[in-house]
Amino acid sequence: MSRKFIIGQLRYLFRTFPLRRSVRHKAFIIVETIRVLVGWLRLRWELRARAAPFFDPRETCVVVLLSHNRPQNMHLLVETALHNSFVTEVIVSNSNREIRIADWIDAYDNRLTLIDELETTQPGHRLVLADRSGAAHFLAIDDDILFSPLQLQEFFACLLGDPEVPHGVTGNLYLPGTISSNGSPFHHVSAKEREVDVLIGAYAFTRCHLDRVFTLAKALGIEKLSGLRNGEDILLSFSGSRPPLIHAIRPFLCASNSLPGVALWKSVDSFWQEREALYQKLRAVRLDMSAPWHDHREVAKPVPDFAAPGTP
Repeated sequence: MSRKFIIGQLRYLFRTFPLRRSVRHKAFIIVETIRVLVGWLRLRWELRARAAPFFDPRETCVVVLLSHNRPQNMHLLVETALHNSFVTEVIVSNSNREIRIADWIDAYDNRLTLIDELETTQPGHRLVLADRSGAAHFLAIDDDILFSPLQLQEFFACLLGDPEVPHGVTGNLYLPGTISSNGSPFHHVSAKEREVDVLIGAYAFTRCHLDRVFTLAKALGIEKLSGLRNGEDILLSFSGSRPPLIHAIRPFLCASNSLPGVALWKSVDSFWQEREALYQKLRAVRLDMSAPWHDHREVAKPVPDFAAPGTP
């Protein structure tokens, strides 16, 4: 499985070469190749170490993963999730009918559920799968973002420390009238501790947030979240009593996270227009609500400091 992952990453980098406009950018592919190899080696080292105990053994979550274009990444995502004892179930949904997801995941654990979907599903299906699980807490991660086990612990602890809002590691600030490097008014933010307007890529949320997502979807006339290709993350971002939070956690990013034909945002011409329209509709719905989301007055739990394996 490791061989498939590394070969897949190198192929992705090779495919980006003709898309690089400057000589400097083309030469930078060497640096990116080294980063991929170093990131993979660090992840493998941590997975071989004994899992660090979670600060509150009473708290658990379900991890939801979607697979379509990057099945070679799924084994590491699953292995990382199962490495942590607070994860009670890992659900992997494969929407690519040309493959069988079990052929790409070399793991045997009664907490692992593998699904080869018989009908076409979109990214919004992750919320349906979470709802079916009946759990109280969830982590949902895109297939191009690879957390280490300790980073996953820290991510879950952030949610427990402030359960009023959904959490992420990367987000967008919506600044109408401006244009970011992606050609839209959604400006990318990562590696910071701050509020954002929209979470992207990785999500930590509660059952309460999930219930609110379905309420918002109903208000917008979205009947089947499993068919929502673009914007389930915006729905989730509006489900807190305050704007969502991102954290200075730096997961290992797949080499294809900006590759046309693989990354959704690089493959759909109307991607950003669809998102802006949905964002504005959701903002209007929230402003028109007779009763906004209420603060549940839950006591925030302390977020511990996370040390590397083997350190006191």
